[in-house]
Amino acid sequence: MSGLQFQEEIKTLLVDDEEMAIHRLRKALSIYPFIKIIGEAKDGVSAVELINQQRPDLVFLDIRIPEFNGFEVLNRLQHTPLIVFVTAYEEYAIKAFEKNSLDYLLKPIEAARLDLTIKRITQHKTGETDLLLKIKKLISDHKREDTISTIPVKAGDSIHLVQVPDIFFFEAKNKYVIIHTKEEEKLIEYPLSYLESRLPAEFVRIHRSFIVNKLKIREIQKYFKGTFMIIMQDAKGSKIKSAYSYTDIIKAKLLLP
Repeated sequence: MSGLQFQEEIKTLLVDDEEMAIHRLRKALSIYPFIKIIGEAKDGVSAVELINQQRPDLVFLDIRIPEFNGFEVLNRLQHTPLIVFVTAYEEYAIKAFEKNSLDYLLKPIEAARLDLTIKRITQHKTGETDLLLKIKKLISDHKREDTISTIPVKAGDSIHLVQVPDIFFFEAKNKYVIIHTKEEEKLIEYPLSYLESRLPAEFVRIHRSFIVNKLKIREIQKYFKGTFMIIMQDAKGSKIKSAYSYTDIIKAKLLLP
């Protein structure tokens, strides 16, 4: 995208899983006639598809969304628009956005702050920044600072800490997430999307309902239409079928042909 101050309109996508947040952002953007909203997405998978298909100039992207979080969405893009993060992130993350010249808006969005963002967008020129490199650095910094090594599990009035390296895989089931160790299963209160953003690099999302520890995989078999059957090293030899939408990331992280 080049010289937005000379464009009559800026094709824009909104990505947020909260209907009210989308409604408020639409209303706030309505005073800018050159902002043309061409679509909405409420989860990461839909966001990736829409951005790659519609090729917008600009995306307002919430970070905590279902399926893929905002960072994962950016990692999967073939088309790279200007990005404005919509976030309630901690102070250190806000500083990271500023350091990398990636704009952000804190919820609830203030009119004056949005106006500053729009001015930055209209003054942007292609070639001023390498957005993808900055995004990757931001993700890398975020991972280094935020990786967990234990997960708390409630047991009556007590809390036990499960060592992350002892976990074979995570499974989302109904409203719960189950930790699978070699011989045990434990219920926890954290959603997979949150865990995925906090786990070390050896954990790989292979399905909307499964994250596996690649160091605990016994065997990988090719399955139907580009998917895989992952056989784990736990006592049951659990078999987990991957989802097609995760095939590229599985191949990349496990070095599969």
